[in-house]
Amino acid sequence: STERLAALPAVSSPESGADANVSEPSDIEVEANEMFHMVYTKQLSVGDATQRLKGYKSSSTQRDQDVFRCIVHNLMDEVRLFHKYPEAELVLTGRLFGSMVQHHLVASIPLGIALRYVLESLRKDPDVGTSNSKMFTFGRVALEQFRARIMEWPQYCSHLVQIPHLARHCPPLFADAQRTIG
Repeated sequence: STERLAALPAVSSPESGADANVSEPSDIEVEANEMFHMVYTKQLSVGDATQRLKGYKSSSTQRDQDVFRCIVHNLMDEVRLFHKYPEAELVLTGRLFGSMVQHHLVASIPLGIALRYVLESLRKDPDVGTSNSKMFTFGRVALEQFRARIMEWPQYCSHLVQIPHLARHCPPLFADAQRTIG
């Protein structure tokens, strides 16, 4: 619904700088926003959005690569606001965020940042307030998307198993992390 989407912050490209809300959005920002809008209004599935991201990333055109970078940048930038998202959009965002990790759409430093954001979200005890609950939900949903890859990161798994409420709220994910570290 329009009211629900209004709760989601506006998206701007990394190149737009501090005046993003004052100036006209670039065609790159418009295309990035359109993809988010289509996901949140269920006109585009998370799987199809992931395929679109793969296309942007592997494209030989600079514009497509710029759209890809804008989308990834905005998802990373939005993490700090996820506690304000409506539940349905939060879950969709977690699925898209985790799918980027699962499908190798982020690597190196952006991958490390994405993993850290998920870990920090999972550290929020969902039994202690709505904000924590929302952040934990984002982290759980994102982690579920790249669950098959966690064995690649034993150090990450060692951090996951130190989260007591993860064992209570997500026993299968906790068990996967435990198996990875032995």
